[in-house]
Amino acid sequence: MDFSIFKAFPNAIVSGVWEIGQCQHGTIVGNEFKPIGPLDVVVDEGFSSSISTTPETLRSDMLIYAMPSQMPSLNANTLVSGYMIHNTVDNTYFEIVDAGIGKNQHTGNIEHIELLLVQTEVVNE
Repeated sequence: MDFSIFKAFPNAIVSGVWEIGQCQHGTIVGNEFKPIGPLDVVVDEGFSSSISTTPETLRSDMLIYAMPSQMPSLNANTLVSGYMIHNTVDNTYFEIVDAGIGKNQHTGNIEHIELLLVQTEVVNE
């Protein structure tokens, strides 16, 4: 029986806020973002931060769950290396630093994509 996080918690689904796009990391001018399409997600409201020695001293991350049908790829490596997430309401951009493929342990069907995000900047807003 397939029973994803989206079926279990339908009232937690956030629509019309998040979008995924292709990205070019670290170009001469910085990170570039090209929108692909909207995402319906469940956001893990917990955040964690760690202090680093880089000029950007505070690093925060969050976890979102995305629907597989809305993703441009179901390959975790491809998602991390070639895509970013944009919050269109706050106009904030996030790098995908970790991607997990959530499968139903009985059927093997992909039920959700877990994306660990870190806020970043882009040059072509």
